[in-house]
Amino acid sequence: METFLDRFILSIPRLYIKQFPYAWIVFIALWTYPPSAIVFVFLFIILLGLFMLQWQHAAWLSTLREEHAPAGGKFHVDRPSIPIWRAVKNIIILLAAAGVVSFFLNRQIGLEPWQMFLIIVGFSLFYRNYTFFGAPTTYVITASGIAVYFAPSHIDYRVFLKFSEISRIERCGYQKDQGWDCFARVRADDGLLFVPKNPNGFTKRLEKLFIVPKDIERFQEQLSPYGLLAES
Repeated sequence: METFLDRFILSIPRLYIKQFPYAWIVFIALWTYPPSAIVFVFLFIILLGLFMLQWQHAAWLSTLREEHAPAGGKFHVDRPSIPIWRAVKNIIILLAAAGVVSFFLNRQIGLEPWQMFLIIVGFSLFYRNYTFFGAPTTYVITASGIAVYFAPSHIDYRVFLKFSEISRIERCGYQKDQGWDCFARVRADDGLLFVPKNPNGFTKRLEKLFIVPKDIERFQEQLSPYGLLAES
């Protein structure tokens, strides 16, 4: 049953889940109860969407473990932290903007200013979460390769690179003009570059991959037995 549910949630495109907040427009159009109750319906939709996003990520990890570490084998998870100061700064800007808009829309659409404020803040934090918290990113090292989950906007990437596909892994800073794909919560001056054995890249769309683990030293320690780390 758990496997079925995992496959079910993973089959739903992230874009569809991210569009949940738009459902509130239908509720407003068909709403026959006091307008003040609309905000609670909207908040429920936001919370449901957040739950489904977390469920989808957990299902990805569960499926990955089942496929690559079914008997308790190697399964090192690295999930970069949210950049706190960036999040605080952007949320303060959001709160200020929502307050101004709510003030000037004072009851013009049948909602109290505080209700409009909650709707603007809730919608923004859910639909554009990557703006405030960076792109959700997770790296997993297994005995056969490295898995990457990266959700930069309304879509997500789930990549698995076999060790046999990797020529070497270099520690360096991100270089935008080199055409590297950067799968990281935030770009940084220190990370790991995956160079493929195939000169055409890992796939047609993925050539060299740059990642930024939360703990680079620990990540390198987990990779050291496979002989892929280039000497710095």
